[in-house]
Amino acid sequence: MWLGEVFVELGCQSVPALHCRQALALATRLKLPITTLVVNPELRGARRTVKALLAANPGLRVVLIRDSAAEGSGRPADLAGIQPRSTLERPAPGEPISRQEWVAKLRKTLL
Repeated sequence: MWLGEVFVELGCQSVPALHCRQALALATRLKLPITTLVVNPELRGARRTVKALLAANPGLRVVLIRDSAAEGSGRPADLAGIQPRSTLERPAPGEPISRQEWVAKLRKTLL
């Protein structure tokens, strides 16, 4: 949930979800326009979630986030031809999180 806090710090409204099904349910229930979606492409249902949210939110920016130890980290995943705006690497477990570094990363992604 720390990533959501960084988005809020940048002036965004953040709606974190623990998995793709929850993300779709929150989007439906809250009926908020979504401008940026940060998703782990390895999650079950990621492709379907991205497609559904893109259909409902034209102009949606898709940002991938991967575990630092994930095989193929840094390479875009196959999301049915959807090109991500960028790919972020999540800190490894136990690795300190530099808030300033993440604010800078997300600011760059949102521009």
